[in-house]
Amino acid sequence: MEKLFNKTILIIDEDKMNQVHLKNGLSERGLKVFAVDNAQEGIDFVIKNLVDLIILDLNLPDRDGMSVIEFLRSFNNVISIIVLTKRSNIDDKVLALDAGANDYMVKPYSFLELFARVKKEFRYKKDLDEHILTNGPLSIDYGSKMVFVNGKEIHLTNFEYKILLILATNIGKTVSYESLINAVWGKDGQDQNGLRVFMAGIRKKIEKDKSLRKMIRTCVGIGYRMDIIE
Repeated sequence: MEKLFNKTILIIDEDKMNQVHLKNGLSERGLKVFAVDNAQEGIDFVIKNLVDLIILDLNLPDRDGMSVIEFLRSFNNVISIIVLTKRSNIDDKVLALDAGANDYMVKPYSFLELFARVKKEFRYKKDLDEHILTNGPLSIDYGSKMVFVNGKEIHLTNFEYKILLILATNIGKTVSYESLINAVWGKDGQDQNGLRVFMAGIRKKIEKDKSLRKMIRTCVGIGYRMDIIE
């Protein structure tokens, strides 16, 4: 059975039976799966946690799923969204895809087909150990754990590298303060003030290149985001 480790999926669906069905099937294939019952819980979860893919029902108790897609795309332009709904009208499908959904499936559905579509969304992401991320003049070699700006190595501390790596592997996503702290130091590690000190050190080292001065954004009250440099 194929394993997809280190990928996190969020299910937003009030149907408890469908939640269990999806969680069991996806968890057996090595995915970390969480589920919530309504739109607001889903939005809150995405703000506070790192999520790779969302399986979204459009018929939610507190707001229409279309507005959830629109919010997610305004907040995060990288996360994959697969709509899984009873709405079979072509107009709904077009609206969802235009709003920013990556894929659209109608209930009842085949789990194997859904899983194939999940794999398709992850397929373009290479194993980090063999990957070099390039964002404008910034390059990160995951294998050697080296960072370069315009081909010149930038020496980061271990914690600085970990923070930059998390932002880079979630490029375009806003990563919450809590998620960064937990991932780098654990729950009993640094507070937000300590995180700001390390972030200042990263910026001082990489922002000597003027084109990188707006690459790492502070989302006040939420966290940080690495933007794509054209």
